This record gives sequence, structure tokens and C-alpha cells, in this order.
Amino acid sequence: MLYTPGRYERISWIFCRVIIRHSRLSRNIICKDQLQRPRTSAQARTSTMAHLAILLLLALLLLASPAISSTKRTQQPKFPAIFYFGDSIFDTGNNNHIPTLGLANHPPYGRDFPGSRPTGRFSNGRLVPDLLNERLQLKEFAPPFLDRSLSDKDITTGVNFASAGSGFDDRTSRLANTMPLSAQVDLFREEYLPRLRSIAGDKEAARIIASSLMFINSGTNDFTHYYRTSRRRLGIGEYQDTVLQLARAHVKELYNLGGRQFILAGLPPFGCIPLQITLSGDLERGCVDEQNSEAQVYNSKLQKLIPTLQGSLRGSKIVYLNAYEAFTVILQGTNKYGFAETTLGCCGTGLTEVGILCNRFTPICRNVSSYVFYDAVHPTERVYRIATDYIVKNVIPQF
Repeated sequence: MLYTPGRYERISWIFCRVIIRHSRLSRNIICKDQLQRPRTSAQARTSTMAHLAILLLLALLLLASPAISSTKRTQQPKFPAIFYFGDSIFDTGNNNHIPTLGLANHPPYGRDFPGSRPTGRFSNGRLVPDLLNERLQLKEFAPPFLDRSLSDKDITTGVNFASAGSGFDDRTSRLANTMPLSAQVDLFREEYLPRLRSIAGDKEAARIIASSLMFINSGTNDFTHYYRTSRRRLGIGEYQDTVLQLARAHVKELYNLGGRQFILAGLPPFGCIPLQITLSGDLERGCVDEQNSEAQVYNSKLQKLIPTLQGSLRGSKIVYLNAYEAFTVILQGTNKYGFAETTLGCCGTGLTEVGILCNRFTPICRNVSSYVFYDAVHPTERVYRIATDYIVKNVIPQF
């Protein structure tokens, strides 16, 4: 007995046509002509109900897809902008624009940077500011503020004020003529903020600054310089306290300029920097224990200072970055990460080559990915990637 098309078949046919209109699915794939195919009534009912079930499933997927894709499209970065202050670990090219010998704007620096070009970054590739901006979906790089080609979008999404060779202590920067933290904050106040206000207006500029992240990484050069100085006016404990008070003052000034969210990095185990090991005279090339021990003392003091500082700055959030732990994990995890060399730089002998001493005439190691340090002071991009993972996992969630 042949079956005459009825209500379910017509519903199926109409439903099918609606799905075709709102999707890219082929008519031949999902629409079988239920109205023209002769079959028994039992076959027709079974086929039609199955067809309706399939169409309902497709409709649900079709309705869900825009919602899912819309969520991905409208996902906003955690911070509208990130501002970086510090030394060569963060400097993405500011020193290129000041009269200093603290430069990395020549090969072999930048050999693994996009375009294989030196940019002023003291590494073979990108630094933490670049990688963190990318991970937080802000932008691909962290442009140096002294680059006069910055666009309005660069300005509104955050820039980098860091200067290689600098420290919290102004005296640290004098030898190499770089920008100490005080000069970086001055640059933020006197040049950056007026430009931001001219682009976004006073109200929006204030909102951007208040909801952005201020990332400060400094102090290592202060203490390596301290240990290289034979005539010291202060004991190490007194000098630690002096540097901490300078750090406190800079955070407070940035707060007064509108900043509310801060990352304040502690010292890494700088006694494990190849140049520090070389200067110690240890032929077995072990880390300088005294320097690492004092770095930990400073970090302990900084961790105690932060809650007090935050409490004095209403509405602020200051998060400590345990740089010592982050870097120690890498040094002690050579098997895990595949690093074969931890006490020499990839550039030249790896003992002293840094800056102008690491240049186009200096031989480079064959496998840079197996080295922790690119020159005698600065890590490789691989290390910075691991450090960025640490920051994203352990620090960013605290905001």
C-alpha cells in the first residue's frame, strides 16, 4: 500500500528548507524529497520521523554555532593595556633612542626574532613583555615608548619604558647613561599621559590607566653593580633597604598618576648569571652562593613590604612575582626542559660577552635552544617563554 504525503512530511520539508536558508549545508545532503518518493505508509512514517530528528539536531547545532563564535569574538583582554618598567630583561628597544653603550641593536641579537633582525632586545628573540602581551591577547609585541613611530593604538594598549642597564638606584644608570626607574616614571608622566589624553580624552585615559597593569622588574643591576664596586658606602643590608624604599616611592608615584594594579618582581638568583660567575673567579663555574643568598633576603623584605604598601594605597592591588623561584625552576629542571648549558652564554666564549662585546664577529653556539643564556647576562627566548608561562599561571590569576 502506497503512502500519501501528510503532515509530518510537509513539516519535514519546510524545516529542511529553513535550515538550508540559514546554513551552508548542501540541499542534496540534508533534503530528501519526502513529497515525491512513493513508499509504504510504515516506511514513510519511520523515514519521516528519523528525518525530523536529524533536522532538529542540525537546527540546534546551527543555533548554537553563532553563540559560540560570538563568545570567542567578543572575549576581551584581561587588561586594556600593560605598561612595563625595568631593565634589559624588559627593554624592547628604548636604548636604541638614547646615547648609551648599552645596546643590542646589532647581530647576533634578534636572530630568532620575526624577520631575523636586531631590535634592541637583549636576546635571540622576544622578551617577556612581548610574550605576555600575546598570551593575554593584547597585541603581538610590547613597543618601546621612545620609538616615535608609535600609532594611537600602540599608545592606548600600553607601551614599554624599560631601559637596559638601569635600576631603582639612579647611580646604577650613570655609568652606561641609561634611564633609571625615576626617568622612566618621569617619561610616563610628562610625555605618555599627555599623549594618551589627547587621543582618548581625560575621562577615558583615566579609565585605561586605572584598569591597566603596571609591571615593574628592576633591582638586579643595582645589586650586581654593588658587588662589582670595591668602595661601598653601605653594607648589603642597608643597601637592600635603600633600594626597597626607592621601589616603594616609584610604585606610589605611579599610583598617584592613576595606576591601581601592579606586579612587582623580586630578584632572580643573579649569582647564577654567567658574568657574575666569571667575575667570582670560580673555575668550576658554580653559582655565587653569597649573592643568591642576599637576593633571597631582599625578596623576603620585599614580600613583607608589599602588604603594607598596598594597604597605604587605597584601591590598589600589588602582586609579588617570585622571579627567584621562576628562574630556579628552570636552572634545576635542565632534564625537563632540555637545557644542556646553564653557566655559559651562547655568544662567544659565554664568559663575558654582552652588549657590544657580543657582535656580528662573535661566533654563536650551534644549538641556542639548549642554552639558558644567550649572552653572558641575558636568557634566551626559550627561557622567557617558560617564565611567561609561570607568570600566566601563578601571577595573573591574582588580579
